[in-house]
Amino acid sequence: MERISLQELLMQYWNVTDNFSDNKSTDVLESVRQRENSLRSFLPYWLIRRLDAGFARSNTVHPDTGYALYSISRASCANCIFETGTYWGYSTAYLAAALEDSKASGKVYTFDIYPRAGQHIPKSLRPRVELYRGKPSIETMPKVLKEVTPDVFFQDSRHDYEGVFEELNVVAPYLKSRAIILFHDFVELEVRRAATEVLTDYSIYILDTQDPQQLGIAIKH
Repeated sequence: MERISLQELLMQYWNVTDNFSDNKSTDVLESVRQRENSLRSFLPYWLIRRLDAGFARSNTVHPDTGYALYSISRASCANCIFETGTYWGYSTAYLAAALEDSKASGKVYTFDIYPRAGQHIPKSLRPRVELYRGKPSIETMPKVLKEVTPDVFFQDSRHDYEGVFEELNVVAPYLKSRAIILFHDFVELEVRRAATEVLTDYSIYILDTQDPQQLGIAIKH
């Protein structure tokens, strides 16, 4: 599977660089990053797990991955974004910031089985987000897909073959040419296997970053 840098990807598909001059929401994202780091610093893992198991399962969004989510969504002029696996809402914030800075008319539709997901989405970006919580994404996404079609789908909930396979089979039939599917934890072989089996009419890459969990990218032909 081909590895590609963010700069190469942006130039190859959208003929842009990652130097966005009007990225006003990056200040908000930086405050999100600082808050996340402080939570991790002051609350030991065992205490977090005791207080809230869902909180403990939240994964830190690597800075490279967060910036890639923002840059790809902006460069592709995404108007509607789906995300599975909201957790705290940090990745959601990057996606919403891209819509805000590009003055898109659409929203981020984010899905999580955890009832308290998304609590750390900045207030300034919440109008850009619709949260669907408390039910599996494969149950809630079909209703939303009848109303809107995503330009970008960020798959970050389950990371087993069956879970990824099920979500792709719900969303992929609705996607148009040049639609983008992003996968967190693409380091997992089962995630890659589901992607390659379902997305036969896509070009699939591994983004070359410092994130050990890896970000996978699939672009529809």
